[in-house]
Amino acid sequence: MRILIAEDEQLERQAMKKFINENFKEMDVVGEAVNGRMAIELARQMRPELIIMDIKMPGINGLEAIEQIYAVQPTIKFIVVSAYNTFEYAKQAMQFGIKDYILKPGKKEEISLALLRIQGEIANDVRAEQEKRQSGQLMKENFIRKLMKQHIQQETFDLQKQLFPHMASGYFFVLNTDISHDLQHIKQVLELHVPHFLIVHEANDSIAVLVLSTEPIKKSDQLTIVRNVQMVIGEHVFIGIGHTSHTLENLPTSYREAYTASFQLKIGNKSNYGFLQEDKQDDQHKDIIAQIAQGVEKGNNDVALLAFKENQHVFKVDDKEKLYILIQNIFAKRNISLAGSSISTLQSNKDWHTYLNVCCMKMNEYCHSKQSMTKAKAYIEAHYSKGITLEDTAAFVNLSPNYFSNLFKEDFGENFIEFLTKTRMENAKILIEENNHSLKEISFMVGYKDPNYFSKVFKKYFRSSPRQFQGAIFEK
Repeated sequence: MRILIAEDEQLERQAMKKFINENFKEMDVVGEAVNGRMAIELARQMRPELIIMDIKMPGINGLEAIEQIYAVQPTIKFIVVSAYNTFEYAKQAMQFGIKDYILKPGKKEEISLALLRIQGEIANDVRAEQEKRQSGQLMKENFIRKLMKQHIQQETFDLQKQLFPHMASGYFFVLNTDISHDLQHIKQVLELHVPHFLIVHEANDSIAVLVLSTEPIKKSDQLTIVRNVQMVIGEHVFIGIGHTSHTLENLPTSYREAYTASFQLKIGNKSNYGFLQEDKQDDQHKDIIAQIAQGVEKGNNDVALLAFKENQHVFKVDDKEKLYILIQNIFAKRNISLAGSSISTLQSNKDWHTYLNVCCMKMNEYCHSKQSMTKAKAYIEAHYSKGITLEDTAAFVNLSPNYFSNLFKEDFGENFIEFLTKTRMENAKILIEENNHSLKEISFMVGYKDPNYFSKVFKKYFRSSPRQFQGAIFEK
């Protein structure tokens, strides 16, 4: 802990400094001030964590010095020492969050306790600030990862409101390099040359940079920013730029443009930065890429693999980049994980054949599970009045109970029992509203043999017992 002692009496200063140095190894007296003005200047220069301040000093007194220091450096903590035992001084001191008010001559035990207490508070403050920064960093990483996918969910909009609520425009640029790099250095360069809010995320083979602004960003501004960044980092980096977007929904497109452009620049070797360039051959390949992606989306391995093999000899690197991104988006829309898949692992056409085969298998598994869940839902809705169980339903769709349970929760957002209960309660509500059966009969009709238990579940679900619900209908 860094300590500044502000005391006009030399003997008092020396005694306090000696006491601290001899008894507290983790504490360091970084400065001594003989008056309030000097205390203000040393606080600015030395940036102490704690100031032990005498009130009665020539010129600017201790309280006036504290007020000026606190206005600029509010995190500094203060211990006031004074020979004046007056309420008015103590009252003034409390305005600035002063931690202790010690009367001269201070007892060693009292001073020790005050120092240790403040040392603990500073440690807690540092820990809280670290946790806050870590939490903010995790939030930023989560936000940029979601924008790098095609499908934007409500959570992404919520994160944007927390991180950058007044977005007017934004875009991505992507740094691509095969040379080992210092990510911390790159972040420092970006912070120096990008005059906007930014988030940096390092993926397997590139560094994605999201830029957000409260004002519209011109294309010329993008080029100027990226050129400056590239010139500082060096010729080994290629930076692809995505077009600006005024809405969150189009930022994933900006990322895809930037990502593809970075590889296009790297292969073309004509420029180190720029936007995605299209040509006639690219247009011809678009239909083929779409055909392959469509085959994957339908889980048709024959179609996807045949179309790829027939054209693999004319595909350029950026064609494969586009195909990879398109397939990733297909799976991202359905929240299907392709664990371990990275474009950096697809070095040969044989690697691509394996990748496409795996993708089609995954899609077929997904489609099969969707069909199974549709059948399971229909089975529940047809048999909810009977004592059906998770095991019964899993057997009906030819899945193991554990696998079925996980699929069900993932697909419907609630477990089997919750879904069955909801189905029973909604049908019970309809039957009560129709008023053609007694409550006991309705209990049996929706699958409950015990009317009392039915009533308990109904009340928990609708916050009203069946009889109260029925009475409310009659009152209308």
